[in-house]
Amino acid sequence: MTVRPSLDTGSLPASTSDFVGRERELAKIAALLLNGTRLITLIGSGGIGKTRLATEAVQRYHRARRVPVYWVRLARLAKDSDASEVEDELAQAIVDADFSGRSAWAALVDTLTRTDAVGRKLQSVLVMDNCEHVLAGAGQLIADLLAAVPHLTVVATSREAIGWVDEQLVAVPSLPREQALALFRARAELTGLPVADDQLELAEAICRHVHNHPLYIRLAAARLLRQPLSRILQDLSGEATDRRLRWSNGPRVGADERHRGIRDVIAWSFDLCRDKERLLFERMSVFAAGYDIDPDDSSPSLLEVGAELAAIEGVCADLDDTGDPAVRIARDEVEDLLERLAAQSLVTVHMSATTVRYSLLESFRVFAQQRLCEREGGQEWVQLTARHRRYYRDKVLEAQANWYSPAEQELLDWARASWGNLHSAIDGSLATPGDAAIGLEIAIGLIALRAPFFRGSLRESRRWAERTLAATRDQESAPLELQITAMALISWISRCQGVHEDADRMLDACVAASLPDAAAGFDWRLTPESELGLPAPVEFACGSELLLVQQDPRAVTVFARSREKFAARGDLGGTAMSELFEALAAGFLGTSAQALDIARRHLDNAAASGAGWAKSWAELAWTIALTKHGDPNEALAVGRTALANQLVMHDQWGALWAIHIRTWTLARMVARAQAEQARLGHAKAWATEIAQLIGGVATLRRKLGVNLANLAPFATETDEAVATARSVLGAADYAVAEREGSLLHPEHDEVARLALGTLVLDELEVDHPVRRHRPSPWHELSVAEQDVAILAAAGWTNTAIAARRGSSFKTVNAQMVSIFQKLMINSRADIAAFVPAERRGDVASAVASRPKQR
Repeated sequence: MTVRPSLDTGSLPASTSDFVGRERELAKIAALLLNGTRLITLIGSGGIGKTRLATEAVQRYHRARRVPVYWVRLARLAKDSDASEVEDELAQAIVDADFSGRSAWAALVDTLTRTDAVGRKLQSVLVMDNCEHVLAGAGQLIADLLAAVPHLTVVATSREAIGWVDEQLVAVPSLPREQALALFRARAELTGLPVADDQLELAEAICRHVHNHPLYIRLAAARLLRQPLSRILQDLSGEATDRRLRWSNGPRVGADERHRGIRDVIAWSFDLCRDKERLLFERMSVFAAGYDIDPDDSSPSLLEVGAELAAIEGVCADLDDTGDPAVRIARDEVEDLLERLAAQSLVTVHMSATTVRYSLLESFRVFAQQRLCEREGGQEWVQLTARHRRYYRDKVLEAQANWYSPAEQELLDWARASWGNLHSAIDGSLATPGDAAIGLEIAIGLIALRAPFFRGSLRESRRWAERTLAATRDQESAPLELQITAMALISWISRCQGVHEDADRMLDACVAASLPDAAAGFDWRLTPESELGLPAPVEFACGSELLLVQQDPRAVTVFARSREKFAARGDLGGTAMSELFEALAAGFLGTSAQALDIARRHLDNAAASGAGWAKSWAELAWTIALTKHGDPNEALAVGRTALANQLVMHDQWGALWAIHIRTWTLARMVARAQAEQARLGHAKAWATEIAQLIGGVATLRRKLGVNLANLAPFATETDEAVATARSVLGAADYAVAEREGSLLHPEHDEVARLALGTLVLDELEVDHPVRRHRPSPWHELSVAEQDVAILAAAGWTNTAIAARRGSSFKTVNAQMVSIFQKLMINSRADIAAFVPAERRGDVASAVASRPKQR
């Protein structure tokens, strides 16, 4: 047997750069090592940093516990090497010297077995790096070693799990955003072309396009020797023009051969796959690229990535049984193949409590797409992208037809999660002659489904509809009915944006297309209450203009007519939306009887439908009717229920208006109290809440890009609420309260929580902007209390303070109670935030002279 010097930690792979991040993974590995876990497998895609992470983890563990660590690198073994070949590689790597006739197995067991002076078994650590291409042989040897060597811990790195019964997996994901940017900047420094502060957005975009993958970041940073940042970003289009796979190789010395370029990294894993796995991997490139969720994101987005199993089956499975079975994928094979690709770190799995979705990271998608486009002269790519477009068109139309039901939330979640693929389908329709109508059906179906309001992007959905509408006009057989519906919905969504000139132009166009025989100079706006024979979507758009721009009570009549026409054609969703706007128009502009009757009817219908979002908006319409024509106390309760439900459903648009409506209701209560000269103390509290909510909701509007001035009835009611609150508080106090509301964090739902009554400003953390910008209560403390507070902030105990000041313990206790009350805090640690700048030196001196506790 050939012998090699044993590897201690001094022989572990050396780092070529500072180790970045991975605190979460390091902590998990350390805990597993301390607990004596037998097999710890670090799994992740190629170049993600598994080897570097293993090196860092075992080095730290060795320094802390002096446990011997043995390292073997399996990358140089041939693919599918068996257990005996893996055993020989281990023996050559870790057996120190052996002149006996023992077998390699016996030498391995003896080397890895440790005992102390009294014969107790001790832990040793064996790192087996790069197991994925010899998985069967490595797995068998690991199982045998763990059975033969008590207290041995094996740390394996692999692109898929070993498969041992008690294996502990540690996933190695992409870096968090901040760590990825730090790595890019560090690698850029090595090129002598550091990233300037005004280039950080470009650098961050590059990191995002290489999905914060450490190796790809290094390769991208190395491109700085050849290209500026902007050109590197242009290379990363994610589409057919993407050049990342053509980048010249990275370092020629000191780097793994498999890691010289992005293509090399992916090809290593791809080549380990079976034929059908490779085929499915290539076909999945027709879906939108995915991404890893940033584990350090304090407010992670919903699961808005990937494709569900049914979509992948519908698009990627072969439709018939003809052809070679070895290169044909049956529908019932797709799930198993996906699981195999995921196990090999080629497919990313996105799981929520109820769904599983799959995607290819952008670099993987580029690799797979280029291979697929080479098949049959690109014909397979053309066929699969066409199938992808039709699948998502059919799903959108199904969702549009069925959302007004208990399935509403599931369908909205599907649309939100499928946004990237819907975008790809629309883009594909625009690029394919004759398919523009498919893209138009998707675009207007999403608007009718109200998905843009959940995505928070009306502009994007409107642009999709406008582009696909324009493309269908170039077709010989233009789908006129579809185009009229599209123009009506574009007009409506433009109204919601407050872009009224565009909305007017589009509405005029769809009315003209609906009434081609109208007399010259005919102005339909003069008699909107008249039945002109307009289609239901156009009636809805006309009613929107009357409500949101003209504040014309005839909007109630027009929306009622729209509702009847949608119902006649069996469109439940269109019927529900028309009835909602009929109730809103009646609440704002109608009589008391109209408002209460229509809003109550709509709320009953929405509740019976089982559609949660529809019910929450029906509750808002009912809240408006109660506020203006009924009981404001009931309106407050109903409005809070609606807001709470909208937060659960992540409806930012609905939550925004629910908060506005609460200010209107509070203003009615203030006005009633003033008229009755009763509950004036409550009136001041209500006015203060109005001012705070107005300040907070203005921040929300800026975040969402909503111009209140362009939504007439909403602006009118809000202006009246502001005037009412200001009349009670006075201009100065109103401004203070409004400013406090503007300092609430919109991303933490603090404005909504204030409206729900679950957030009290006086109980915010002392370093919260609201508390920091309030006049400091420090000067309400007596001179003695200020001196005691300085010592308490420096960590002095009450006993030590009493001794220092020559006071009794009882006196200091009383002073501390007073300090807590005046500063409105409940912890000594909070005192420091109130200490004025001119006395912070006193705190530092008190810390230095603090008596040591026995």
